[in-house]
Amino acid sequence: MLYRTNNVWISGAGLLAILTIATCLVIPASAEQVKPTSAGTLNVGLSTDPAMPNPGEPTQIKINFINKQTNSTQVHIDYKISVMQGSEQVFGIPITHTAEGVVSIPFQFQTAGTYQVTVDVEGVVFQPIPPETAVFTIDVGNTAPAIPEFGPLSGMIIAISTIGVVILSKRINLRL
Repeated sequence: MLYRTNNVWISGAGLLAILTIATCLVIPASAEQVKPTSAGTLNVGLSTDPAMPNPGEPTQIKINFINKQTNSTQVHIDYKISVMQGSEQVFGIPITHTAEGVVSIPFQFQTAGTYQVTVDVEGVVFQPIPPETAVFTIDVGNTAPAIPEFGPLSGMIIAISTIGVVILSKRINLRL
């Protein structure tokens, strides 16, 4: 099927390619990891801002407690957090409470490497529960792609765009 716009004919596949590229440009990349707690009471989401933290730069560790039945944020959670690099604890928050079910913790990683973030849940809606854990891995200081917002999609976007330009130029009889 061909579509005509401003005296230029575009095939259905070309239009689909353009819409795909536009969608990739509009939807932000998300690096949220979601894991169930050890006993499965909740899901815990963890992400960082920036998505690829570097040593010495301010980072926000974002944690979202998710109700498994409704898949929405679970309010009123008692939790504690520890950040380990190897066998050394480099950061920790003792048992605390979030009314909103979402927390953002400022932290600055000192060295490059792999860090382990452990989230312990000890209460839900003011009811104590046996401690349940969710463990996450954060890589700090790894080489970022050329365009971190797109990651591996950037090469595909460039290739599709180039092919689209060639196809369109042939259809409208342009000489490159």
